[in-house]
Formats: sequence, C-alpha cells, structure tokens
Amino acid sequence: MVATRALLVLGGAFAFCCLLAPEIFAAPPPEELRRAFADIRSDNVPHNCEHATEWLLKYGEELKEDLLAELYRTDRQGRDAILHVLFNVPSFQPDERFVRFVFARMAEENRYVKSDMIFKAPGDRLAWSGAHWEAWRYIDDHFQLFEPYLKTEIGTTDSSFVLWASAWLVKRRGLLGEYAPLFTPEVLRKAASNLKQDQIRYNASRTVRLFLLLGDQSLPALREISAAGDQQASMLAKATIDALGGKRKAFGYLAAKLDLTQVLFGPPVNEPDWVSEAAEPYVSNEERPYP
Repeated sequence: MVATRALLVLGGAFAFCCLLAPEIFAAPPPEELRRAFADIRSDNVPHNCEHATEWLLKYGEELKEDLLAELYRTDRQGRDAILHVLFNVPSFQPDERFVRFVFARMAEENRYVKSDMIFKAPGDRLAWSGAHWEAWRYIDDHFQLFEPYLKTEIGTTDSSFVLWASAWLVKRRGLLGEYAPLFTPEVLRKAASNLKQDQIRYNASRTVRLFLLLGDQSLPALREISAAGDQQASMLAKATIDALGGKRKAFGYLAAKLDLTQVLFGPPVNEPDWVSEAAEPYVSNEERPYP
C-alpha cells in the first residue's frame, strides 16, 4: 500500500512537471527537423531561412547534436544559421573541429553570405552583422578553449579582419603584451599590404586599427609600405605613423578616410570632439593628399 502511494505521488509529480514545462521532454518531430534543415539552405524563398532559424533556436538544447552534424554538410547559408543557433545554446560544448571551422568561417567574412539577409535579431547587432562577427563574442566566452588556436591563427591568417579582431580581443582582456610577439615583422608586413588600393571594403580600416592598437611595434612595416609606390598605402601609412606620434591632423585624415571607431562588441568608441574638426579639410576635399 505504501509503495503504491509512493508511486502515485511520483507519477503525479512527474505529470505536474510535464504540465509546467512540456517542451523539456518533447523532442520536435523528425519531419519538422528535416524541413528546417532544408529551409536554412539557400533557396531564394523569402524568410525561409529566417523562420527555420527561429524554430531551431527554440529547440536548440534538444537538437545540438543534430545541429553539429548538419553544420558540416549544409551549404554556406545553412552553416551561418546553424552557427548562430549553436552560439546561443548555453549547454553546447565545442570540440576542436568546431573551433577550426569557426576560424575558417571568419576569414571568409561576408563574401558569400550576408547574415542580415538570413535572420533578424532585434537589438543584437552582432547577430545581424554575420556569423564572423558573432563568433568573437563566443570566443571571448570560451577563451580558454579557443586561445591556442587563436595564437596559431595570428601567424597564418591572411585576413585583416582576423588580425585586427584578435588584437582587439586580447587588448580587451589585458593580454596584448603577451600576444604582441606573435605579430611578427612578417605578419605586420603582410598586414600592411592591405593598405593598398585593393577594392576590398574595410581592409584598410581594419589594418590601421590594428597598427594603432600595436603602437610603435607597427612602425617598421608602416615605413616600408609608405615607400612601396601605392599612393593610398603611402598616405595612410604616413598618417598612421604621425597618428602614433600624436598628431591630430593625422587622426583627422584617417578619420575622414576610414572607420577608426569599430569594436567587436560592447559599447562604441566615442571620438574626441577635435577629430571632426581635424577631419573637415579632408572631408570637404576628398582628393586632398596627406598631409
């Protein structure tokens, strides 16, 4: 009798918990999952990927293993949708393959996929900026796991975005002094080539921000590229050298040509009031050379 009552009590408690949180015990139907994985792929159907991504976010905890498996076989659009979901599943534990996959995705930037066309995340700039942006906050949250790969990436990447983002993140964490030797003369020489006129958006902006973060360590590479014959690279390099020396006119030129205030995440950078005044001569006359 006692045992029977105990079973009844346990059964009632279980039923009560199920009523309170029915989704905890219910996995989504397999056919709905297959449909979602089909809809996140590039199909030119308006809002297909957006709605499927919202559905996957709803069941992210239950589907994290399925999501990880699908990540490596879907197309680029589906990949970014799944990365967004996994970045927002608290219990997901990334492995080495996932870490390397994330770094490979970041160097691609938005050449193939623009995530603001995939899904909308009101109030979350990182999400609609793209998986390659959202990844950095995830790296910050899992820094111990990503750090060894980040150190390797600095020495091997050709991406101005990855180099600047790496320097920005480690400076934010108070580790720039430890990481500075990884930005070798060869790495900085390769980075400086991004100051040339290459028609790649933001390349020069990210490179100048990198050099400003690294300070005087950047000077040899800047001096070398300033004499390389490319007019854009020469003026940007000379202005960056002068900016490192504290010249306001140099900051004005750079601010007129580039975005110096970009951050990976967190509060935006507020330019001093004098910057706009120093930039005005170069804004009003775009062809004006530096200095």
